[in-house]
Amino acid sequence: MRAVYFDCDGTLLTLDCSYDDLFETACDAANVDATADLQATYAEAFFEAFESFHPDPYRAGMAAAVESGDLDADPDALRDTYVDAEVAASTPANGAREALDAFDDADTALGLLTNGVTDVQRRKLKSVGLFDRFDAYLPSYEIEAHKPDPAIFEAARERLDADEYVYVGDSLEHDALPAREAGFLAVHVDTESESGIVRVDGL
Repeated sequence: MRAVYFDCDGTLLTLDCSYDDLFETACDAANVDATADLQATYAEAFFEAFESFHPDPYRAGMAAAVESGDLDADPDALRDTYVDAEVAASTPANGAREALDAFDDADTALGLLTNGVTDVQRRKLKSVGLFDRFDAYLPSYEIEAHKPDPAIFEAARERLDADEYVYVGDSLEHDALPAREAGFLAVHVDTESESGIVRVDGL
């Protein structure tokens, strides 16, 4: 029995716009000028809240931007518009469906192991019809450990019982290297590399 876990953002899903574009979409809906300073304030507050497992890092980021700019805007509405835009902009990465199809057999269980807010990641995967493909769903918020923390890979082993574990992700630092250290067969999805050229880090 083999368990194959996939990363979400950058591996199975891509965005058809930038994160700055998502922030601008939220601000435009509230008639707010999305300045570079506001974007930076939002991002800093979001990631600080995200790393500490704040229950709503999107709202924390928007609240910080509203306070910093003394804006006449509702942080809840800004958050909702931003998250809706992120879900709408998420699309399957090139080859993602084919990769999942290739592992569709009785000897393989599929898992989703992602750094992300539980409900948002679920919405994104459901919006493109991929969520139901997985036997296990392990967002870092549920585990209270973000990659590359070894605890999230240990939780993956506990969730699916298998003889072999594989992890597929687009980041060497957060996916491939910590997965390999945790005893997984690590597959690095390098979208910047030349087709047909294989590079193995540390071999």
